[in-house]
Amino acid sequence: MSVELSMLMWSGVLLLVLILTSANANLMSMGLSWGLGNRDDAATPPAWGARAKRAYMNLLENLLVFAAILLPVSLSGISNDMTVLGAQIFLGARIVHALVYVTGVTLLGIRTLAYFAGIAGTVTILLQAL
Repeated sequence: MSVELSMLMWSGVLLLVLILTSANANLMSMGLSWGLGNRDDAATPPAWGARAKRAYMNLLENLLVFAAILLPVSLSGISNDMTVLGAQIFLGARIVHALVYVTGVTLLGIRTLAYFAGIAGTVTILLQAL
């Protein structure tokens, strides 16, 4: 597996971890019977759980764009130092984004910087295809 596709796979693992984190927060807040039921009542997770959901939704949106760019580039046989770097930047930035978001750190706009670093990683890959 190429480095780029490996970064895509690990980004999927990060998404899975964030989804499970959010689901765990809902279960902790509402109880197992709510989780096993129809969930007619809206969950009111703790603040970190709500941030986990927002983090996974944000990752999902960005992962779709990343995959839509990375997969055709990869299938075209384009792989070089820049595509590898772009994929590594994307995953690293998304890990930082998720950790900072879920823990509630707001220092120096790190979450926003991580978000834009992930975008920069995706654009770096895109530029190799143009």
